[in-house]
Amino acid sequence: MTDLMDLNDPAAESNTDRARLRAMVDDRIGGFERPMPIPAQAKRPWLLALAGFAVIVIAVAIPAFLVDEPGDLPIGNEFIELPGVERMVPLASGGVQTGAVDGDTIWIVTALQNKLQKISAQSGEVLAIYDIGAHVEGVRSDSGYLWLMSYDNEGEVLRFNPTSGQVDRTIALGGLPAGAAWFGDSLWVSTDRSELFQISPEGEILSSQTGQVKGTGFGFLWVNDPSTNLISSLSTDGVLGEVVIPTDGVVTPTGTDIREVTEASGYLWLTLAGSSPSAVVRFDLETLSLQPLAVATEPWAATEFGGYLWMTSRFDNLLVRVDPTSGDVRRYPLPGKPGAILVADGALWVALYQPGSLLRLDITSDLIETAEPVTYGGTDGHHLICTGGDPTTTASPTVILEPEAWMNYGSWSLVQALVSEEGYRVCADGYLDGDPRPEQRSADLARDLAGQGIAGPYLLVGFGDGVHTVRLFANGRSDIIGVVLVDPTPLGFQTFYDSRLFEIGVEGGHPPWLDLPVDVSTSLEDFGTIPLVVIGQDPRATYLSDQFMAFVGEDNARSINDYWQDGLAFYGGLSSDSRAMTALGTGSSGIIWSHPEIVVRQVLGLLDRTTVK
Repeated sequence: MTDLMDLNDPAAESNTDRARLRAMVDDRIGGFERPMPIPAQAKRPWLLALAGFAVIVIAVAIPAFLVDEPGDLPIGNEFIELPGVERMVPLASGGVQTGAVDGDTIWIVTALQNKLQKISAQSGEVLAIYDIGAHVEGVRSDSGYLWLMSYDNEGEVLRFNPTSGQVDRTIALGGLPAGAAWFGDSLWVSTDRSELFQISPEGEILSSQTGQVKGTGFGFLWVNDPSTNLISSLSTDGVLGEVVIPTDGVVTPTGTDIREVTEASGYLWLTLAGSSPSAVVRFDLETLSLQPLAVATEPWAATEFGGYLWMTSRFDNLLVRVDPTSGDVRRYPLPGKPGAILVADGALWVALYQPGSLLRLDITSDLIETAEPVTYGGTDGHHLICTGGDPTTTASPTVILEPEAWMNYGSWSLVQALVSEEGYRVCADGYLDGDPRPEQRSADLARDLAGQGIAGPYLLVGFGDGVHTVRLFANGRSDIIGVVLVDPTPLGFQTFYDSRLFEIGVEGGHPPWLDLPVDVSTSLEDFGTIPLVVIGQDPRATYLSDQFMAFVGEDNARSINDYWQDGLAFYGGLSSDSRAMTALGTGSSGIIWSHPEIVVRQVLGLLDRTTVK
């Protein structure tokens, strides 16, 4: 087991008053009622969540909106010392993080906050934060400026002057930016309408044509040519199609499926959008041959560093390393959802969407490595990602990791790697798209486990509103040997939470937590004598933090915290063999990333108690 498990466990156990908890369960099951719903017009549109709420530490999210200056950051995004993580730089908030490097300076744009952050690559210090006032999801650095790809006003490019700290030029695109690269002496930007613009350092549009920017390499700009739907080269003198990458019918139907083209170690590398076993393709420019690699992940961003191709995967929460010569693939779980990947000050840096932060990595150290995953893609977009053990044997329990619905199966990557390292089969499940109800999630999980021959016994681990899927899946089954609930969301919590915020004029402000209808909840059996561990957040890092109380008021904060703590007690009462723990200093969404060892220790402890080996 990695040194991670040798560190002190920042968890406090509390004695469980089982008689009191049993009474609470009986009371809740006998007469649970939801609080009065708030008026429909007070609810916040879900559009913002698409841009950023897939990214925020739940209870610390709202105060994070108030951050303006370096150093004034919320509690809840401190990490455990992970092997290979040299430094963690907290960012203004979670959300889409895109970045660029200019010498020893790293520039990160946080889309949710419309903020541009200037960070020293040597010290990791946040030197300045600029309010851009526009939704930006792309940044390039060249010619002494930063070029920001904005979604505002039907698509714009903003030229930011680092000397003045101001946006000094705005270029209208007439379409949302969908790709950008600095090539030759110009910025090339494509839109979602397949319009390709060449922009001078002075901010003038020099030319326009059809195409989509995919990247640069070997002296060419690589674009998707709409006339052929293939990736073609564009030279500095404007000649299109000197080299055409023959992907049609080999890797992907059209060039639009290719996310990025990157040059590394004498090859061009094509990363594909969508969930494909061959999500990375190596292209030899001399022989015009393609070699798909079985990466079994969806790459998001890629760069060359230290003789390897490095990629991030937002769905799997992995850092992926590819040996350009042998094609060997290694996968390293990260403490959050990765996005941008950068090289600065002789180190590899990865920006995390959730929780919002920037990591400096030491690739020469023993990074935690995950076993090669096996992906089972079921119907309805449901996926099982399994590591460790043999899926055809029933000699040992299978650990099922159920994520919070608004995240994905990749949120478990650290926990999954550490448990499967001990020889157990571990399967995380979730969806790439859609927002199915707990009833559907449970049914899909049961169906796909059975369909792949992954039989019980099972140890169930649920996070947040994943508790509802866990309860539904376990109901009436005799093959459940243990349950671990990581900060489970109380019944009716969203309605209660929204009602408290509505009182102070705040319309929502979080992802939609899934819930169970009252009649469904009351119909479920409890866990009986099945061993159960409930791990809760530290109230001082979330609902009783100074930031949260200052935002919603002390009475509201205490009321929200009481509701949450009553929910934890309710879940603890579902078994006569239960134990409660608090992850000290850790907020809700931070437990599985900042202190995965708490979860891993409890899972391994329950596995050790079982008689089935």
